[in-house]
Amino acid sequence: MADIFISFIHEEVDVADGVRDFLGKKLADNTKVFLSADKWTVLAGEDWLKRVKNELTSARIVVLILSEDSVKRPWVNFGAGAGWISEDKILISTCFGGLHKGAMPKPYSDLDGVSLEDHSDLYYLVTSIYQYLQPRMIAPPPFGPTDPAVVELLRIVKAFEEKTKTAN
Repeated sequence: MADIFISFIHEEVDVADGVRDFLGKKLADNTKVFLSADKWTVLAGEDWLKRVKNELTSARIVVLILSEDSVKRPWVNFGAGAGWISEDKILISTCFGGLHKGAMPKPYSDLDGVSLEDHSDLYYLVTSIYQYLQPRMIAPPPFGPTDPAVVELLRIVKAFEEKTKTAN
C-alpha cells in the first residue's frame, strides 16, 4: 500500500506522473507513491475504484495536483475530501497552471501549499514529506534549481502549460 496518494484529473496526468517521478527520485527507495493512472500500478482486470479507495485509505499523505481546472472538478475534490475527513492524513496542495498558492479557493487556501513552478517550493515539498514520514527517513540533502529531477519536473509543467495555452 502507498505512503503517498496523488490526486489529479485525467487531463493533467503528465504533471501528476512528473510529480510521482520527482518524488521517487527525491524520497527514500522504500517510499511508495500511488498514481491511479499508472497501468503498472492498477492492472488490467483489477477493480479500479476499489483499488483507488484502498490506496487512499492506506496513504499517510495525499498530494493534490491543483490547477484552475482541477479545483472545479469532482475527482480532485473527492480525493481531497476523503483525505481531509481522515484526521490521520496530511493533505499537501501543489499548484500550477495559473493557480497560485496565495489564490487557492477555500478550503485549499487553509493548507500551506507549494508551487510546482518554484524550485524552492519543490524542496519544501520534499522536506515536508520527509518530516511526515519520519522516523523511517533521514533529512533530504539540499537540491537547487539545476538538480536534474527539478529541471525535468519544471520542463513537464511548462510543456503542459504550453500545450494547454495552444489548445485554448
